[in-house]
Amino acid sequence: MSKSLTISPSSRKLSRREFLVRSGAITCAVMFSSSDILSSARAAILASDSESEHSPHISPNIWVRFLSDGSVEIVCPALELGQGAHTSLPRFVAEELDIDWNDAKVVQAGVNDELYGNPLAWNTQITAASRTCVGYFDVLRVAGAQARYVLLDAASRLWAVETTTLSTEPGIVVHHESGRRIAYRDLLEHANVPDSFPRFFALDELPQPPDDYFGDPPPSIVAPRAETHDAVPLKHRDKYRLIGTDASRRDIEEKTRGTASYAMDIQLPGMLYAVVETGPTPSSTPTEVDDADALKVAGVEQILRLPYGIAVIGSRMSAINKGRRKLRIQWRSDTTAHPYDSKDVLDEFASMARNPAFPAVRAWHQGDRNELSRVLSYPDTGEHYTFEMTSELVYQAPLEPQNATIAVADDGQSALGWVGTQWPTVDLQTVASILEIPPEKLTLHVPYVGGGFGRRLEPGAIVDAAHIAKTIRRPIKVIWTREDDLKRNPFRQALACKIEATTTKDGSICAIRHRIVADSWLARLFPNYFELYQQTDPGNWVGARHAYDIPLQAIDVITPRRSIPICYMRGIGVAQIKFAQESLINQIAARLGVDAIQYRLKQLRAEPRAINVLQTVADMSDWGQRGPAPDRRGRALGVAYTPYSNAHVAMVADVSIDQSSGQIRVHQIWCAVDVGMAVQPDIVISQMEGGITQGLSVALLERVNVSAGAVQQTNFHDYPILRCTDAPPITIKLVDLGAPMAGVGELGMMQIAPAINNAVAQIIGTHLHALPMTPENVLEALRGKATDA
Repeated sequence: MSKSLTISPSSRKLSRREFLVRSGAITCAVMFSSSDILSSARAAILASDSESEHSPHISPNIWVRFLSDGSVEIVCPALELGQGAHTSLPRFVAEELDIDWNDAKVVQAGVNDELYGNPLAWNTQITAASRTCVGYFDVLRVAGAQARYVLLDAASRLWAVETTTLSTEPGIVVHHESGRRIAYRDLLEHANVPDSFPRFFALDELPQPPDDYFGDPPPSIVAPRAETHDAVPLKHRDKYRLIGTDASRRDIEEKTRGTASYAMDIQLPGMLYAVVETGPTPSSTPTEVDDADALKVAGVEQILRLPYGIAVIGSRMSAINKGRRKLRIQWRSDTTAHPYDSKDVLDEFASMARNPAFPAVRAWHQGDRNELSRVLSYPDTGEHYTFEMTSELVYQAPLEPQNATIAVADDGQSALGWVGTQWPTVDLQTVASILEIPPEKLTLHVPYVGGGFGRRLEPGAIVDAAHIAKTIRRPIKVIWTREDDLKRNPFRQALACKIEATTTKDGSICAIRHRIVADSWLARLFPNYFELYQQTDPGNWVGARHAYDIPLQAIDVITPRRSIPICYMRGIGVAQIKFAQESLINQIAARLGVDAIQYRLKQLRAEPRAINVLQTVADMSDWGQRGPAPDRRGRALGVAYTPYSNAHVAMVADVSIDQSSGQIRVHQIWCAVDVGMAVQPDIVISQMEGGITQGLSVALLERVNVSAGAVQQTNFHDYPILRCTDAPPITIKLVDLGAPMAGVGELGMMQIAPAINNAVAQIIGTHLHALPMTPENVLEALRGKATDA
């Protein structure tokens, strides 16, 4: 899926108007109709244009704007989902620009792939897949270096000295030979933006390696060495002041004080609210509607039929929710859609994975295909192992349910929108299509997002809002209740996997094959990419790629389409496949009578980073003293290791089981993680803690049941998630062997389930083979008295 891309930060001067339009920093002095809202927004831009004429300022590129008070506006292209993007990314600019962090003002970028696209994510403005810091690192540090270059050039001309004789301290240009110093703000009136900048290079930096999902990275705008005589070096890593050190996150104070603004908080004069009643299954459409009683409710102003449901519109949420309950609707379901039943689908998927005669696509392989089949079928001197597993549908469960606000102009030719999203250009294009206006006529604002986890990669409530606003031409806010969110949510895919492996006489794995069965998000929304991957979804199978030294490997994939829509979730399918893969590794080690960590180290001889995280987590958990076997309290340690997106993580979980109830309890977790250079160590640790906690909840509790196509869970009373009282202490240690920066957002999810399962096997003598690992599954394993030996 990789593309050859050329990215270059714009270097021309920007007017105040252009800067505001591009950054999305528009203050709307709203009035009382949608057209007034739009015109007021434009008036605010013009007013700020006028103000800027009387104060020195300069914008060296689309990312940086110097203000006369000495502060610097830095545009952040990624969305703040709670992962710290508004802190980490602007510090790339601030580092090269060499300013005091307190002088930086962070501005959310507007919605524009061409300007703000991530070069490591197909040049789209997407915040997902642990690609944010990695993808924007070169672009933003060059933006900072360009801004610094403009100031050095101004000082050079002011003092009639060579720029090579100048240096900077935070916010100050220094000429050491003469002792002269000048603040950045005092150089603004002397500064000129050149027509072109010199090439910037980073000496001795390793290039970004390929990624399992995204493929080879495109060419970077940062050169590996000085290619011309006027090339300018970027800071060396050992000179960083801001990158690699912790800072208070920019969003935390607002969020803790309750002043942060989410899409849910948007209020417009004259705004109406709407909820949308949808049918019991995704294919349901309304055929007959009795809305007489609903319209009698005070505060309900209108009932509107949508292609897929009935919208109740009014002045108060309490009124429209009451009116909704009084609707009488008859629904028709698509008779061609196969009724979805969770148990039947998983059984069917497991059968497909188990049956070698069922056609599959070979998504990836290493070594000779014929030799792989022969070795797996007829082991020469070693043994043959298998591991099968299933994983049920899972709800991403973001704290902020889907919501969106749209205001359409009276003439229907332009609009404003507010939505929490991870992929704003997809939302913008979808809404513009519904409103039948050019995308450039829709201004989409993207405030803080109250949790994404992959769910906000595609439009939700904003589709409802667009349909309603197009008809009523008044500002409209649509809010999904938690019940709506669960019923209408596309879930993490149900998945089945069978792994076969053969060992040599000394116990080394010489051949391994995965058969993976799951529906596809890629096929549903991006069929062209699905075709590029031979009609497979890499989000389902990249977890089968691993770092173990195994000469013969294959990944076979089956992608049955089903009626319940699915969507990527934090960790995509890696978290599910690693459950099977790491359980199998432990099963082999146990059969050989070899320590689980030592066996992994033997299979990872060529991966020093993998060896390092495993040895580190062994020390952290006192593995050598305790060992994996249950202690006198019935508690055992389980280990798991995962490489993903050029990061390496190892984890140990301390687990016990109540054998009367089957309840699994996790007492403590230790984790060693190597993400290369940690941009903000504390944010990395927080991301790992959050991912592990969410992964623990998914591993032990979370599943969506569907019967006859209808989701059975309605809220958190019957869709349990981990409670604070059940969250164990988590200890994270960051290690770094000098590799390039890697992403972190998804890493915590991937090891926790297999680490728990490997401890469970030590306690009860057998691994579990289904996610979530419920008490019922444990009791069934105990009753079966089966063992892995």
